[in-house]
Amino acid sequence: MVMEWVIACDQPFEEVERLEFKAMLDYTHHTGTSLKIPGRNGIKRRLMKMGTDKIEEVRKMFSV
Repeated sequence: MVMEWVIACDQPFEEVERLEFKAMLDYTHHTGTSLKIPGRNGIKRRLMKMGTDKIEEVRKMFSV
């Protein structure tokens, strides 16, 4: 969910580390437990892996 927000709203990776952002997600979570929110490096790593995976899918599609 966080990664999709970063992409859809064209936000810098470090936005996920802002206290205000974390407080908003904790507030909407409603369980009283703290959420595990990936940091900027985790978001970047996941996004880069998604891109690599998509490139590989396209390569396979055209190689058939």
